Amino acid sequence: MKNSRDIKLLFKRLKKMNNFLVLNALLIVCISISTIYSATISRTSSFYIKESIWTVIGLIAYLVVTMIDYKKYLKYYKVLYLLNILMLLSVFALGVSRLGAQRWIDFGPVSIQPSEVGKVLVVITLSAFLSTHFKDRLVGIKSVIIAVAHIAPVLLLILKQPDLGTTLIILMTFSVIIFMCELDWKTIIILGLSGVAFVPFAYFFLLKDYQRQRVLTFLNPEADLLGSGWNVTQSMIAIGSGELYGKGFLNSSQSKLRFLPEAHTDFIVSVFLEERGFLGGVLLFGLYFLLIMQIVYIAETTSDRFGRLVCYGIAGIFFFHFVINVGMTMGIMPVTGKPLLLMSYGGTSLLISFIMLGIVQSVRIYRD
Repeated sequence: MKNSRDIKLLFKRLKKMNNFLVLNALLIVCISISTIYSATISRTSSFYIKESIWTVIGLIAYLVVTMIDYKKYLKYYKVLYLLNILMLLSVFALGVSRLGAQRWIDFGPVSIQPSEVGKVLVVITLSAFLSTHFKDRLVGIKSVIIAVAHIAPVLLLILKQPDLGTTLIILMTFSVIIFMCELDWKTIIILGLSGVAFVPFAYFFLLKDYQRQRVLTFLNPEADLLGSGWNVTQSMIAIGSGELYGKGFLNSSQSKLRFLPEAHTDFIVSVFLEERGFLGGVLLFGLYFLLIMQIVYIAETTSDRFGRLVCYGIAGIFFFHFVINVGMTMGIMPVTGKPLLLMSYGGTSLLISFIMLGIVQSVRIYRD
């Protein structure tokens, strides 16, 4: 009888799901798969088939995570924190190097990027830490320093790989979560000024030579059109040639003629805008806006502090990935190699995106 009641209760909770959230995500993924097909049609590898398989795997993971009560993460957040550290440490022992960075672990034909998992675990463990140790609100710079100390080991391990893009996304998401803890304005001003002062220090002492070169290329891409400025220049040519209506499906000349490197990953938006034009961009960007606002709405209508902070953190991850990737393709942000979640080709990224949406749905159906 108890099992029967549990099943009925589960189905009752599942009826509370925001189905539009996953439908919104699936629309973006459908656009992604068609664009990946177009960008890679001249190659022998079937990237779009692999992405379709990962979509099915992601949906299964989404349903499983949705049915797990998110409050269990609060109970075991210390274990998750330790798991995150060990997982990131394993990259240095088991990881493989690609494009000058050691970020991936190969399991046969499948490659996993632990830092992608790590940023989600940071959101969960940080939200749990703040909800447990600061039940009312964060007061003063001391409490913020304690929160920074909580995420510092993870940031240092990711920065060591090196993965500056993920480090920046975690820092910006951290700022969102901290801000939602109702900081006093004095502390906010101090943090803002500290952030501004930290920028030149990071540029001269933390960034590697190739990372500083990316910043210089962003400021003046015309200085090296055939070198470091090539990707951004070709991306802007692709976007501009799309005009209002686009060139049409399978008609992206920049990717077909191999002028645009990484057309199916980092610069997939450039291919889409070349083929679908400004109006297609309005549709795609509108879908991302709706997706993020739905997550924010679930956060705002959740009284539980832990669930609220987790949702805001996940909304931050989606938002900052969008801003960094789209800004990069349009030449208004430095090239960091960060994908556009749900859109860029990549199994780990897609799987983690669906898992994050599953966590948000879990907050919605278990928050009462």
